[in-house]
Amino acid sequence: MDKKSMVADLAALVTAESPSSDLSAVDACADVVADIGERHLGSAPERMRIDGRQHLRWSFGAEPKVMLLGHFDTVWPLGTLAELPWSVTDNIATGPGVFDMKAGIVQLFHALASLPSLDGVVVLLNSDEEIGSPTSRALIEEQARQVDAVLVLEAAADGAVKTARKGMSLYCVDIEGRAAHAGLEPERGVNA
Repeated sequence: MDKKSMVADLAALVTAESPSSDLSAVDACADVVADIGERHLGSAPERMRIDGRQHLRWSFGAEPKVMLLGHFDTVWPLGTLAELPWSVTDNIATGPGVFDMKAGIVQLFHALASLPSLDGVVVLLNSDEEIGSPTSRALIEEQARQVDAVLVLEAAADGAVKTARKGMSLYCVDIEGRAAHAGLEPERGVNA
């Protein structure tokens, strides 16, 4: 892998700001991701638009075995580059989205480009991970059921390998009962 090429690809991705809330910015970033991917993988992605959001998928071979999963949206609002510009100093790249997860996308493309065959590989990159993947969740789940393994190339602190991910769930719990003072009149209450 050529470091200079990787840095150039990362610069292109980071300077294509892609806050989840700005669909036109995310679409513009999808074009940059697609161009980089096509250059390294030799084929254009399948572009899937779900509820106005664009997601990208490359599939190689008849039977998928491994899915490489990632996202190109970021939490950084449009205009962050003015305050946190793209730079590389002492071999450390900084800018909105470098760590989460544009560097992982660049590594993904460069690693795949070095393989003699991509048969059995699926790459799925979504545009709504930072807001809980509302439009890509079903797509991710469907694709994941078809493969033996899913790898997410999101960065980890200190160069470690992440072997698990935390998630989030939202619940609405309705509780019915009757309040009463537990010490003075417990018999008047109804424990929910």
